[in-house]
Amino acid sequence: MKKTAGRFTIENGVLEGPGNYMTEKGNAKLDSILSGNDASFNTMVQFGGQRDIEMLVLVALQTDYAGWVGMKQVQGWFGTERPGLKQSDKL
Repeated sequence: MKKTAGRFTIENGVLEGPGNYMTEKGNAKLDSILSGNDASFNTMVQFGGQRDIEMLVLVALQTDYAGWVGMKQVQGWFGTERPGLKQSDKL
């Protein structure tokens, strides 16, 4: 069954999301979730009421992605970049 939250989808055990985010930050976020070390995800599991773990993973990634996109936009407004970021990256 296909599940979607924002820009992220899980279908037949395959997770799909924005490639530039997944490369830069998302894979590390997913590793943190899967290892049980992601405090925000663990809080969602404990207090969120949602018991669909796949959907919780999607929501956690979408939430992190939204913050990542926001930071890229702010950096663009101020003309600042962190190492590894390129203003040419497409969101």
